[in-house]
Amino acid sequence: QINADGEESLHLCERFEQWEEWDASTPLWRHAVAGSCAGVMEHIGMYPLDTVKTHMQVLRPNTGGSVALSDVVNKLLQESGGRGFMRGASSIIIGCIPAHVALFTSYEYAKASLVKDDGAQEPLKAAICGASATFCHDVILTPMDVVKQRMQLGCYANVGDCLRSVMRQEGLAGLYRSMPTTLAMNVPFGSILVASNESIKTHLGIGNRRQDRSSLPWYFFAAGVSGAVASGATQPLDVVKTRLQTQDCLQQAASSRDKPHVENAAGSRLVGPSSNMQISFKPKYSGFLPTVRTIVCEEGWRALYKGALPRMLHAIPSAAMCWGTYEAVKTWLQNR
Repeated sequence: QINADGEESLHLCERFEQWEEWDASTPLWRHAVAGSCAGVMEHIGMYPLDTVKTHMQVLRPNTGGSVALSDVVNKLLQESGGRGFMRGASSIIIGCIPAHVALFTSYEYAKASLVKDDGAQEPLKAAICGASATFCHDVILTPMDVVKQRMQLGCYANVGDCLRSVMRQEGLAGLYRSMPTTLAMNVPFGSILVASNESIKTHLGIGNRRQDRSSLPWYFFAAGVSGAVASGATQPLDVVKTRLQTQDCLQQAASSRDKPHVENAAGSRLVGPSSNMQISFKPKYSGFLPTVRTIVCEEGWRALYKGALPRMLHAIPSAAMCWGTYEAVKTWLQNR
């Protein structure tokens, strides 16, 4: 009886750890379902902080000074009673489901191909897995991320309105202008996060070794710490990405003074592309290096770290929710 109980316990532990392996026992649909749940949990759960971060990082041609986190929060509360924190959330839901399916399926495939299942630390190979998975994710999500940030600033009424306006005024390139910077930021972010996550799990003894379900909270902890490390390392790149993605919905100060406008939570005038106005002007930023030079020359190096606090507050629970939810859902599906 003891041997039978021991074999049953071992079997349950093995099933719990099967999410680490890419084989016939873990079909594609389980990765897809778990990845979709993880993406929705991550983006919707942390969306209010993401909205605050976007307002803090965006170019403000009419204000000139830095905007504090508390100022943005108070302005959003005054404008919409809190609804402004979730403005544009529908766009990211549309994009995050297929993007996270690609993220986790490609991660699992790369990990099964590169990383040995012996519990040893292999941070470089783990980083390669994270980089490849992040690339697949961002190619899908970037256009909807552009839509999301512009809706967060109050420029558009809905997803369709934003897409039509961008395609009419900027063309398809407007949805992908920030792609090089996005990849330059998120590929290192994904590499650092995955490498840190795998190293922490190995250090805590919750890597590829057999564990019972009491180990699950430690997966959330490891992912959260890894998210903080990756966020701090890539913060300047996130500022550049936000400037590139949102510049065309911001009105230049002198030329727009007497024209109809709306204001974002930072007090900046925004073009109202959803109206009948046809306002066009040359983009201030044209690429990664020109954007960095312009920001540093006009605002100083510290401007590259605007929004660092809300981004880190976003990254810690975001990574924990994303990777922890993925593992939890996978375990639940395999134990049904």
